[in-house]
Amino acid sequence: MNYEFPEELEFFERGFGYSSEYDHDEAQFSFLMDYDTGERLIFAHSPFGNNSVNVKLFQSTELVFHIYKEEVTNITFQNWGGELVLRVYFANDLNNFLVYFNPKPRLKYCEPNM
Repeated sequence: MNYEFPEELEFFERGFGYSSEYDHDEAQFSFLMDYDTGERLIFAHSPFGNNSVNVKLFQSTELVFHIYKEEVTNITFQNWGGELVLRVYFANDLNNFLVYFNPKPRLKYCEPNM
């Protein structure tokens, strides 16, 4: 793998568990956060697909959003204004990709106008 990412233990320490999409043999690292509100956040990353990240949010069984991006260089846990986030950095370094997971799930993703 040629991108940096948190160890699995760091996901578990923050309340994530494995999602059904997790497959170590296929290098698909996928983690699930369940919420009391019925929401489920799935965060996955893989060196296949050109260092990809895949984020899904479900409200009950309905898909709220699904974002797939490639050229990941780094994934890190951060704290923004009292909220816990997963921040994803990309090779082009122009994107702002924040996956908020605590206290509630949401996504901030911006690409500059070209």
